[in-house]
Amino acid sequence: MTVIGILMLVVVLLLIFWGKAKGILIFILILLAVAMGLEGFDYDADLGKLWETGSYSESRVETIKDSEGNSVRIITGNCNSKELDLNCSDFETQEAAQAKYNECSSEVAANNPWIDVNKLDIYGLDGNNNGIVCEALPSAQ
Repeated sequence: MTVIGILMLVVVLLLIFWGKAKGILIFILILLAVAMGLEGFDYDADLGKLWETGSYSESRVETIKDSEGNSVRIITGNCNSKELDLNCSDFETQEAAQAKYNECSSEVAANNPWIDVNKLDIYGLDGNNNGIVCEALPSAQ
């Protein structure tokens, strides 16, 4: 965020001392302010994915912790923990919770081929990191 702030300061100084490109500099200043706002709210998007899909929700980038405690920035798309705060109590059965977990694991793996999805638990449904979520819920069978 400090880099964006420094760039904004440079643009303001250019506006003050170099008035020839006033329109362009004001446009750049507005873009930087929007970028700072998005960064401040941790509401980032992968521009390549945004261009490819045209959907902001599918190009969401989120910082999460893997099972080893490392911070990882990934494209979570429609399975981000900020908008969908899921808990085991949100599901009737273990299979329903597992289906949502598997759906999101597949989406994260497709968007981030370099990530080992077995180390991620976006919603925190797999407390022991064994790949089976909400084990205390009743089975549908």
